[in-house]
Amino acid sequence: MNGNAPLFDNHIFVRDLKGGDVVLQFFELKSKEVRKTRSGQDYLDLTVGDATGSVTAKVWSDAIRKWGQEFGPGDFVKIEGRIEVYKDRNQMIVDKIRRVDRSEVPDPAILVRATEADTDALFEDLKATAASLEPPELARLLAFILESNEEALKTYPAAKMIHHAYKGGLIEHIAAVKDKVEAILLLEEKIDRNIAIAGAILHDIGKVRELARSGSSRTVEGRLIGHVILGTDILLDAARVTGVDVSAPWLCEIEHIMLSHHGETQFGAPVKPLTREAILVHFIDNLDSKLKIIDEALESTDSEGFTSYNKWLEGRLFVGSRTLQEEE
Repeated sequence: MNGNAPLFDNHIFVRDLKGGDVVLQFFELKSKEVRKTRSGQDYLDLTVGDATGSVTAKVWSDAIRKWGQEFGPGDFVKIEGRIEVYKDRNQMIVDKIRRVDRSEVPDPAILVRATEADTDALFEDLKATAASLEPPELARLLAFILESNEEALKTYPAAKMIHHAYKGGLIEHIAAVKDKVEAILLLEEKIDRNIAIAGAILHDIGKVRELARSGSSRTVEGRLIGHVILGTDILLDAARVTGVDVSAPWLCEIEHIMLSHHGETQFGAPVKPLTREAILVHFIDNLDSKLKIIDEALESTDSEGFTSYNKWLEGRLFVGSRTLQEEE
C-alpha cells in the first residue's frame, strides 16, 4: 500500500458505507479480538471507525499472514478492503491493513469521534451548579476540582468502549447524570440536594486518571487501582488543599457515593450504596449509561429494526415501531 496516496479526497464516511463499496483509506481502530473459524484458523475481529460511526471488520488468516497484526485499539490504520452486507449489516472484509503514524493522516479529526455537545457550555453549567451548593466549603471544593481538571473533563471519554467512549464523552455523561439527578430531586424531598449533586458531579472524576486521553487504553494506575478509588483520592487531596475538614460528615457521604456508584461489588463497587443520595446517583448513572449504549447500538439495525446482539444489555435492541414508521 502506498502510504502517500491522498486518501482523504476519497474518504467514505462510515455512516455512508454500503454493500459493494471498495475502500482504501484511514480508520481509527476501536477494538481488536483474535478469534477462530470453525476450521480452527485464527482471524481478527475488529471494530474500526471515524467521526461518524463504527463498522465491524474481519481480517482472515491469509491477510494476517501477509500483513501481520502489529496494531491495537487507539491506533490509526490504513485499510484496503470491501464492504459486504451480512445479516442486514455492513461488514468490512480487510485485504490489506497496517498501522500508520498520526502524522500520515491529513486531518485526524475526521477519524476521531467526538461529542456533539458544547463542552465549554457544559463545563460552565457544572461550575454554576457547584457554586450553588452548601456549605460554602463544598462549593469551594468542587470549584477547585473542576478547575484543576478542566481540560481533561472536556476532552476525555467516559469509558474505553461501553458508553460515551469518544472525545468529550466524560463531561457529556457527568452533565447528563447531574441533570437527571436534579430532575428527580424535584420529586424526592428527603434527598439532600447538596450531597446528591456533588456526588453526581464527582462520581466519575477518577476517569481523568484512569484513562489515557484517547480512551483506547488505561493508565498503569487506572489498571491497578481503578477510577472509583482514584476519584476518592482526588476528592480527599482537594479537600486538604482547600482547607476542608476531611472528617466532615457531608464529605464522608460524598465519598460514599463515589465508592458505591457502580452498585454491586461484582461491578467494581467497594461498597453498596447505603444512603438515599448514593442510591439515586447509582441508578441515574446506570440509566444514563444504558440509554447511551442503546443510542449507539441503534445506529446500526437490520431491516426489522433490531441490532445485533449487545453483550452489555444482553439482547438485540429494537429501534421502536414509531421510528420504523418514520423511516418508511
